[in-house]
Amino acid sequence: MVVLSFIAALLFVVMLCVVINKYGVPDMVSSIYYLMGKKGWVFQTVMILFGMLMMVCLLDCGKGVQCLAFLSCAGLMFVGAAPRFLDESERKVHKTAAIVSAVASVGWCLTVDWKIVVALLGWYAVFWACRSEDDHPWFMAEITAVWMVLLTYWSGVV
Repeated sequence: MVVLSFIAALLFVVMLCVVINKYGVPDMVSSIYYLMGKKGWVFQTVMILFGMLMMVCLLDCGKGVQCLAFLSCAGLMFVGAAPRFLDESERKVHKTAAIVSAVASVGWCLTVDWKIVVALLGWYAVFWACRSEDDHPWFMAEITAVWMVLLTYWSGVV
């Protein structure tokens, strides 16, 4: 299962690297859908695959509160399935899924290893305090949450 988590992380990192290299740092991860234009399906595919792969990993490891692991990954899959957060018809689904995923992710991490959560929240607090006008706090918060889940999973199974 660890291999699946590395594949998920690699997909996510490659997408971020390609987007940042071509368009710069987006305001939010979800903005990638709009930045990619007609290739927005890549964002959708990566989000859905990341959620699916990590759901298998998180549920298989048996650590933490399993319903939080499920909601974390399912929310991310819904973010990929309804990426048009600027469109009135998808906004509620997208935002609700993103919030559910974020809260459930942090909750699952807290039930597995609270020290990682505290460390990454501390890192984010320092980032927030030291950020400049050009920094992207939402983007960094989302990336921090993704890495929090990955690091928590890897620390528990490796």
